[in-house]
Amino acid sequence: MLCHFISICMLLYPNIDHEKSDTTHDSIVNVKSLYSFFEDLALISEANQIVSILHIGDSHIQADYFTGKLRKNFQNQFGNSGRGLVFPYTIANSNGSSDVKFDHQGDWNLLSKRKKNNQAKTGILGYTLWPGSNAKFSIQVDYNGPSKFSKIILWDTFGTFLPFNNKSIVTWERKSGYTEISSTSPLHQIDFKSTHSSGDQPTLNGIVLQNDSVGILYHAAGINGATVAQYLLSDFSQNIIDLNPNLLIISLGTNDCYTTINQFCASCVKENYRILIRRIRINNPTLPILLSTPPDHFYKRKYDNVNIESLRKVLHELVYEENVALWDLFQIMGGSNSILDWQKQGLAAKDLIHFSVKGYEKQGDLLYQTLMKYYPLE
Repeated sequence: MLCHFISICMLLYPNIDHEKSDTTHDSIVNVKSLYSFFEDLALISEANQIVSILHIGDSHIQADYFTGKLRKNFQNQFGNSGRGLVFPYTIANSNGSSDVKFDHQGDWNLLSKRKKNNQAKTGILGYTLWPGSNAKFSIQVDYNGPSKFSKIILWDTFGTFLPFNNKSIVTWERKSGYTEISSTSPLHQIDFKSTHSSGDQPTLNGIVLQNDSVGILYHAAGINGATVAQYLLSDFSQNIIDLNPNLLIISLGTNDCYTTINQFCASCVKENYRILIRRIRINNPTLPILLSTPPDHFYKRKYDNVNIESLRKVLHELVYEENVALWDLFQIMGGSNSILDWQKQGLAAKDLIHFSVKGYEKQGDLLYQTLMKYYPLE
């Protein structure tokens, strides 16, 4: 049966060099674990379906420059099903993507994944918001941009957020753990107010923006400063079910590596990755997962972070132990000290950890081009 499956895959994916695909700098290790994702891409038009990609990570993801470029590339080729997962980071006094803007009024309380109290209450985005009875917020996207939406999903409790000032809203339906709102026409703005009573404690954990088209939904869930261990403090199993991804990408490790050599435990981080992968797959054991190594960076702007090499080694081990794929961004950048070259080219920030907008967009192009090497273009 396995030999028959591999033969079929080789027919479906003639662009793959099966002998060399795991060794070149612009390749994906264990790409075979992603075959079902490529099959889903091929069926978008034929099956009139939506393909969902969920990309989780740290500050490299939260600003959405890296993932925004991937979203644009995928949707340009396979169709745009909507903006995907967003969050009102301004209420959390944090940064978010530039293409979706939030305004808010009234009283709000915040629980962050990075705080030590009640961490299990946060979801995959790492924040939980509690609105006061006078709380309001609005979502706005570019009127002529690709992010206009006709369906809004609120990950909330009790369904106490109601839209107002929107005459085109036609349905409001409360489902298990979320509220779904639909419009008769594409929207570039929607306003919500909280209608809860004083005895309730409603929450807001995330928002999904969709439209009526088939194609790609690319969800980005990044948390500034997050480690793999901190992700394990969250209860995100229902979020995975709701988003139902066809592919899940994990871009973590920078903050795990950001310490001295004698304090870094590569095997400990490896086991945290293993737990994270298994928890993600608890309801879908065959879900394709792509790991990305952390990019090259310096420790305290002065020291080449040699911990990255140790983490890369254990991630390469984990690939076959858990049947996941790996994209080695560190190697693709140029390896140790390559962050200096990226900075000279205007692609990396002065802190020698983060990147410029162009640097993140370059990473998005590199990953997309690598994935498309394995896709059977017609």
